[in-house]
Amino acid sequence: MSVEPTEYVARLRAQASDPGREEALRRDRTIRRRKIALAAGAGVLVLGGFGFWLADVTGERPPYEPFGAATVREEIWPLEWPYSVDMPFRNSPATGWAEGADGIYVPGALPSGGFTAEDITAVLEDVRTLLAETSVSERTLAGAEPTEALALLDARGAGDGVRKDMVTRFDPEEVYLDESGIRTRGSMRYEVSAAGELVVHTDYTFVYPLVWTRGHEVLPGVPEVSRVSVRRQMTVTAKGGKLVLGAYASEVGNHDCSAPKDGRLHPLTAEGRWKAARAAEGALVDPYEEQRVLPSGPGHCVTPTRT
Repeated sequence: MSVEPTEYVARLRAQASDPGREEALRRDRTIRRRKIALAAGAGVLVLGGFGFWLADVTGERPPYEPFGAATVREEIWPLEWPYSVDMPFRNSPATGWAEGADGIYVPGALPSGGFTAEDITAVLEDVRTLLAETSVSERTLAGAEPTEALALLDARGAGDGVRKDMVTRFDPEEVYLDESGIRTRGSMRYEVSAAGELVVHTDYTFVYPLVWTRGHEVLPGVPEVSRVSVRRQMTVTAKGGKLVLGAYASEVGNHDCSAPKDGRLHPLTAEGRWKAARAAEGALVDPYEEQRVLPSGPGHCVTPTRT
């Protein structure tokens, strides 16, 4: 039904003059203002909480210090967080490497330059024994002297400094080897030189997961694991039943370079690793870059990009 214009105007005038209309409008405005204020307050709380969390994560809290670690699966922890005994090789390229001495491969031998296959294999096995007893033997790691292995070396070809550097040891009162074991990868090859001598070249990297004997827990009851990498490149020549050391180079990553020279390696915790990286004057080194040739000489202590 249509409404006449004059009637519609009269109705609007009547509503405008209604004494209760202004009160209804006032109540409506009050309710809407309260809703807006509550929504804004909730937003402030949410943003404030997020800001507090963000500051806690990225500000006052160092990146190596876990926060809420128990609520997050370790496989997705940030790279800066400590490694634990639950996942000692988390984020490490060495995860899929062979364990211990199994990673020291002896190449198949063929007769060459007047040497029989048996002659060559015997020398290669001596080189393997030298590497295994000085780098992955648990007795040696804990402090024992690999006397028989070092006896394979001709003393005239390796000074005392190099012979000591060839042996990996840790302080058993400080750390011990995690049950997951050492990871090993590298290469061994041989050739007969122009002088008719059998020469063996080796390049091996060993990664050690080490558990701290006291303190340094990632979570209550879950000890931190620190990984140390040791790489050795060397050339030996077989002479008179001995191995004469020629070129030699070694490099250690995640070892405290300022520690006393006591013949042992002293790993860095996640905190120490982070601080060393921030303080490093030289370039950081990737210990897993297999094509890299080490600077000649023993005992190069480097700050690694990863372990």
